[in-house]
Amino acid sequence: MKLYVYDHCPFCVRARMIFGLKNIPCEIVFLANDDETTPQTLIGKKMLPILVTDEGEIIGESLDIVRYIDAITGKPTLSAPASTVEAWIEEVSRLIYQLAIPRWSYSDYPEFKNESARTYFTQKKENVFGSFSTLMKESPALIKAVNIKLIDLDQILAALPTTERYSLTDILSESA
Repeated sequence: MKLYVYDHCPFCVRARMIFGLKNIPCEIVFLANDDETTPQTLIGKKMLPILVTDEGEIIGESLDIVRYIDAITGKPTLSAPASTVEAWIEEVSRLIYQLAIPRWSYSDYPEFKNESARTYFTQKKENVFGSFSTLMKESPALIKAVNIKLIDLDQILAALPTTERYSLTDILSESA
């Protein structure tokens, strides 16, 4: 199997996690962020992760990849019920992205090895989240807001039953 990913991408982290949890080997291919051709050829749009199975099937949604890999051994790893953490993830994800995305653009990820890939990422994400320099200046307020949300998360987690099983929520929460 071959999994096309970006190292910084939380959706790609989701797809990669299930391989580790199940100890299933997979070739990981890091694409340059400005490589539009490869994903468009595989799934018709620029989006990762993309899994190409040993049978040649192409799967282009992170949770579809997770479900596929979890099912192939016949023994699901993600067997615990979903938890209330998912609502918290949804609520706080924009704040986290506002903190993380500008920093990703300055990081040494394989997808940003060439400057054109870094510039491509910056332009695309600034169109969605605003100027990276402004977001960096707003970091103290964003950190304060996330810290308040972390107090909420602490209460949510304390109320959850203890289990030694994984759920899809564990995949979601690791990439938020």
